[in-house]
Amino acid sequence: MKVLVAALALACVLFGCGSDGVFIISFTSGTIADDPACHGNDGQFNLRDQQGLLLLVVISSNTLIFVGSGQGTCHDLSRNDPVNVRGPRQGNRITAQSVQVQ
Repeated sequence: MKVLVAALALACVLFGCGSDGVFIISFTSGTIADDPACHGNDGQFNLRDQQGLLLLVVISSNTLIFVGSGQGTCHDLSRNDPVNVRGPRQGNRITAQSVQVQ
């Protein structure tokens, strides 16, 4: 995993990523600000991080969601849940690779 992250970071430095050339793998903790909008296994929610910044978290069918001791779906997430989110971040948008309810 570390090799993959390092390779992605190097590729971004050499070739640029995204529309503005900024690609950051983000590990963010915070609280779900309002009810998630779920459509099947896809969806999104607003995350208020520990500094008070509001971020948009996008969930796809590839996002791993961990609730308690098992896997869940977007429908298992609720307003005010404390979560850890991991995924690439561009500005105030994170495309979640994983979401873990604390």
